[in-house]
This record gives sequence, C-alpha cells and structure tokens, in this order.
Amino acid sequence: MRQIWILLGWSSEHGLPIRLIAVLGLDGTADRHVEWIPREYDSVWRERIATTPPQETSASLRRWAESATAPAVQVEPQPAPDLAAAVQRQLDDLL
Repeated sequence: MRQIWILLGWSSEHGLPIRLIAVLGLDGTADRHVEWIPREYDSVWRERIATTPPQETSASLRRWAESATAPAVQVEPQPAPDLAAAVQRQLDDLL
C-alpha cells in the first residue's frame, strides 16, 4: 500500500511547524523514497529517517505525525508509475 507523507519543520518566524522539509513515500514495508527541500535543512527529520529501518518507518510516522514541532501529514497518493514519481509529483504540487 502506497503512502505519501509531507514532513514539516518548525518556523520560528510564524511560531508553527509549517516549513516544508521533505516529501516521503512508502510502498509496502521496505520501500521508501524521500525528496528533501534543498534549502530547508532539518536535522530532526534527517536523523529520524536515517536511524529508522525501512520496515519500521510506517509505524514511526504515525507517532511522528503527532509531534508539536516536527510533524508529518499523510496525503492521498497521486497516480504514478512508481514511488519516486509519486513523491516527485507531490513535491511539485507543493512547490
């Protein structure tokens, strides 16, 4: 089952977690693809993704979604031939 998540970071200017950090896609239990926003470096999300085994990412995202400072928002996947294309399409829509 394909999942697409928008990863957000804290904006000190606005006092809310509204900075777009990346779009993360999951297919099944072990396939994941992430597209980072080049100008938005966020060590929280990079550490979370780097230290979580792919098969545990889906369960972890449900917990991270509730974070007050670096949440994730799940969106409906757009039709795409593969996971990377689905993530890129979502990122293009956001930008």
